[in-house]
Amino acid sequence: MKYEILLADDDDSVRLVLSKAITRAGHTVRATDNAETLVKWAEAGQGDIIVTDVMMGGREVFERLPEISKARPNMPVIVISANNTVNTALKSGTHKVFEYIPKPFDLDDVTNAVSRAGQSVNPRKSRMRAELGKLPMIGRSAAMQPVYRAVSRFASGDLPCLITGSVGTGKDLVARLLHDGGPRRERPFIRNSDFSNTSLTLQKVNGGDIYIDEVAELTPVQQEGLLALLTEAEYIPNHSRPRILSATRKDLRKMAAAGQFRDDLLFRINVAEIRIPDLSARERDTYELAEAFLSQTSPEGNRRFETEALDVLHRHSWDGNVRELENLVRRLSVLYSDDVITADMVLQEFSKDIAPHQTSEESQHLTDLLEDNCRQLLNSPRDPNAETPYQEALAWVERPLIVEALRVTGGNRAKAADRLGIHRNTLRTRLKSLDIQ
Repeated sequence: MKYEILLADDDDSVRLVLSKAITRAGHTVRATDNAETLVKWAEAGQGDIIVTDVMMGGREVFERLPEISKARPNMPVIVISANNTVNTALKSGTHKVFEYIPKPFDLDDVTNAVSRAGQSVNPRKSRMRAELGKLPMIGRSAAMQPVYRAVSRFASGDLPCLITGSVGTGKDLVARLLHDGGPRRERPFIRNSDFSNTSLTLQKVNGGDIYIDEVAELTPVQQEGLLALLTEAEYIPNHSRPRILSATRKDLRKMAAAGQFRDDLLFRINVAEIRIPDLSARERDTYELAEAFLSQTSPEGNRRFETEALDVLHRHSWDGNVRELENLVRRLSVLYSDDVITADMVLQEFSKDIAPHQTSEESQHLTDLLEDNCRQLLNSPRDPNAETPYQEALAWVERPLIVEALRVTGGNRAKAADRLGIHRNTLRTRLKSLDIQ
């Protein structure tokens, strides 16, 4: 989304650099060197977001912010200051400044702040986020389209459906959609794995849907009971016959081939199959899912993720899929009362899940591998124009370390440098030297 930025700074060089960076980010800029013009523009209804220095002409911009706030109460203000004291930060909080960025700053910090501020001034996006929270299933990725098509086709039919997918992908949700989206919505939806009394089960379901979660875990006796129920249901007229919806994370075909699951039952329950992809295969669905889960925790709909936080979530490996993501978002909403969930908050939670330190045996194995590779490096013929053995060996560790630092900070170089404990200029030099994009 493109925004008009009102930029105020009495330093010509800073104003020029910021104007170019914000323009490259896709926005338009109106720049001035004084607060009076800034107030005039805001009062005239111009601009979407303000980016301003604190001190201009010997006066603090905080003196003029009440005028701007009165004229444009919802206009985000991003303050940049070389006077990096606690008083400046406190005044920023008092005047409800959207973001306070101390000098010297990284241009990425400014453009990212503008991007986040844009989310709060775009009512269409806010409405979209609120609507997302109401959708029965969230995600626009290509991987999810076959699921949506299958649900739309099978919901109104009578075919038994087998729903497959890893833990936490949403198999229960798909089962509910199949029930609620078809003519059986007014009839019972029962979760059942006890088929010892066939007549009672058929009476309870009354032509609705029977849902079996993790059908692979049914005992041989339960499998036999389910097969008996399906056989007896064949004598019931179609309009009153119950439908079997079952779900599993296991490969029933392999289990049947190994004699662990009845093949005659498999053929009866797997007439229609819906396969739900892992979250890692769903492209950028993580962004919409995270925002929707967060909006569900806030009735006012005023909580959001900063862009970097969403990037960190997107890059994470979700072994527990959508359920793990939802649990994390709900935990973040309770642990932090801030309206904006930051990347640092997300990373703090991820750090709690880091595996324990390597055992002495694992450490020794790693040491042995490094020693073997160093020995080969020192004893191999070398090109005089190539890197020294010392430089090459350092790169073995340096490259993955830098790449990982960039990954966990959502690609923010300033924060990656902080995590690594080096100056951001040093990081820039090493990125160029190691050809890391």
